[in-house]
Amino acid sequence: MSLGPSGVPTGASTSPPANDPRVPVILRMRRGAGWFLTIAVLSGVNTLLQAFDAKIRFIFGLGITQVVDAIAHRSGQNGMIMMIAVDGLFIVLLILCSRWARTGSPGAFLGGMIAYALDGVLLLLFSMWIDAAVHAYALWRIWDGYSASRELAQMQLTSQPGLSQPKLP
Repeated sequence: MSLGPSGVPTGASTSPPANDPRVPVILRMRRGAGWFLTIAVLSGVNTLLQAFDAKIRFIFGLGITQVVDAIAHRSGQNGMIMMIAVDGLFIVLLILCSRWARTGSPGAFLGGMIAYALDGVLLLLFSMWIDAAVHAYALWRIWDGYSASRELAQMQLTSQPGLSQPKLP
């Protein structure tokens, strides 16, 4: 018998048992956390599109990056540097929220949702109704992940002490 790097036989399955009730909850939590990453990537693509004067953009991006991009576009070369720095900061924060929320951090979910909700308010101030509606949908999906993280924490508190979180691919 041959062992893999983790000490598990190479033919053995490392996924949790199919009857583990935590698996669907973990998957729901990770889907909610994945919205942060999706928003970050699409905001980054929107920044690149703006930098190259494209006439299209993704509706799931951040409103604050759109405002920064518009201001930077009018400011010339220095504006482009500002655009990359400020947009990069917001994108990195979303990526971190995604990473931490994926591990079940309620603070990452809450912080990210608050920031994204404020971003939606910014869109409302500019009368971007469809964009704000899309923000509301994304917030609802992220909220589902947050609810799952709380449910998972409760399940782990009430489970046997020896039961650890299953590893999912």
